[in-house]
Parts: sequence; structure tokens; C-alpha cells
Amino acid sequence: MKKMLFVLLLMPFFASAQESYDLIDFSDEFSGKIIVDDNQENSDLETNCTLNIYQKKNGKLVFSKPAFYSGYDFEDSKVKSNIQEIPYGEQSILIFEDFNFDGKEDIALRTGNYSCYGGPSFEIYLADKNGFTYNESFTELGSNYCGMFTVDDEKKQLQTMTKSGCCWHQFSTYVVENNKAVPIEIIEEYYSGIFVEYSVQKRVNGKMVTSGYQKFAEDNAPEFTIVFENGKKMYLMEGMNSDLLYIFTDKENVVELTFNADFMYNKADQTVSFKNKNTIYIITPKGITIQEGIKTYHLNKIKETAGSFNNLKWNTFSNVQTK
Repeated sequence: MKKMLFVLLLMPFFASAQESYDLIDFSDEFSGKIIVDDNQENSDLETNCTLNIYQKKNGKLVFSKPAFYSGYDFEDSKVKSNIQEIPYGEQSILIFEDFNFDGKEDIALRTGNYSCYGGPSFEIYLADKNGFTYNESFTELGSNYCGMFTVDDEKKQLQTMTKSGCCWHQFSTYVVENNKAVPIEIIEEYYSGIFVEYSVQKRVNGKMVTSGYQKFAEDNAPEFTIVFENGKKMYLMEGMNSDLLYIFTDKENVVELTFNADFMYNKADQTVSFKNKNTIYIITPKGITIQEGIKTYHLNKIKETAGSFNNLKWNTFSNVQTK
């Protein structure tokens, strides 16, 4: 009976066996450790430890919350902190940084892998006179995008990124107002084959105003390119339906004009032309002539060309007639 009583007394000890690991120094004022309990895993949550933060001067516990750790958090039997390789690299269990630009370091606590594509997700606790207080607005930024957000101390801005597949990305910029993250710019880009479509929301007088533009994708391989001295570019290339596509962009490759309707190739002059509304465009290897009524413009200050205009197989394009 005494032996059985001894075993029963020991059972709670073994059932709640704990291991603790110190955090590598992340602050002059605080120290930290994680407590790993075999019984701590919760089927509804990904948290698998408790992260404690103590005041160095007196050892007082000032913060204790469930957290998530993984094998790469360890280095020489200690737990790394302040690792933030954005967007897809290593992001540690604790990021200790000033997120609301009040001069006090705040806490980003990794609680699982709930961000995009199963990436790390964080709860945010802002420093105040009572310690560290959970903030829902910042937590949304740390858990609903691709990993932890980034902090621009110089501009006092926060940035997030998220994506869906290979072809859609979103980049957002926030400022902090009354301890809330307020968006000031949201840029969405969508790759649609030849072009990249952009939707831009900017905060103007307290409201988000939307505009859009498209760029000629850099991985295209046009048959003929003219780069003008002012940086603008003209491209001739085969479209997705075996048609000829004319593209004119600014120096940043933002599209100013596209055309893929009816073209005319003149064998004698070795020119290709088209009419867009009331304007006629005549293209040669030496530039572009634009006729608007009685006015004529010559775009012939060329910096360089690429490809061969004369070797284009005009008769293979479905929208090119030859004379």
C-alpha cells in the first residue's frame, strides 16, 4: 500500500513534466524563456509552449502567453528571437520591436502557422504603463498576410504582403493612428500573360481612391523593340491569338497604347501601319510617324533597337493585310 501511494504521488509530477529554455538576449531591460509542457498542446490551437518575459533587475514576471515554437527556433540550447526574414524565411517565436512608433519596444508573439500558405502568424502586444496589451488591429496585420509585417522606422509606416498563386500579389502600407494600423496605399498586381495589371488604392482626404494601370511584363520576348532617347518604348509581338500586337509604353514600361486590330504591311515601303480612331501610325525600323488630321509627328530619336523588323513574317499574323 505504501508503495502504491508513493507512485500515485509521483504521477502528477511526471504527467506535468516541463522543460524551459532561455531566449537569447533581445532586450537590455527584459529576459525571456519558453516553458514546454507535454500536456500543453491544444487540439484547437497550434500553441505548444508558454513564453515568459521577466524584468532583468528583479526577475519579476511581466508577460506570459501561449506561443508556438519549432525546431529552427533553437541555437545552442537557447531560443532565438528577433529573426524576421520577410516574406518566406525564418521568423522567430518573439520579435521585440517598436511597432507603433512611441519609442517603446512591443511584442510580436508567434502563435502558429495561420498566415498565407501556412506561414507564421503573430499576436501583437503593445507596451504601455501596465505592461503589454493585446492589440487587435496590429494582430490582424501579423496574422492575415504572408508572415509578419515589416516596420519602416524612417517613414513611420508598416508594410504587409500577401499573394494567391503565382499571378496575384498585394502590397499594403499603413500608418499608425491611435494605436491602430490605417491603410494609406494598397497595390494589387495580377499577371495576365503579356501584361501586369495594377490596381492602386491611395488614401486621399481620409478616403481610399482607386486607380489602375498596366505594365508590359518584363519576361515577354517581342519580335521587334524600339527604345527612344526619352526612355519610351515600342514593341511589336505576336499576341495570344496569333495576331500582331503593338504596344507603346513610358520609360517604366507603363502601357500608354495597345493595338491589335487591323494592320497593313506595305512591301514597297517596308512599313506597317494602323488607324486608331482618327490617328494613323506608320512604323518603320527607324521610328514611328503619327498623323492626326493635318498634323504629323515623327518619333525618330532612337536610343537602340532589338530584334529584326524586316524579318517579321507579316503574312503569319491573322490581323495583318499585305499590299
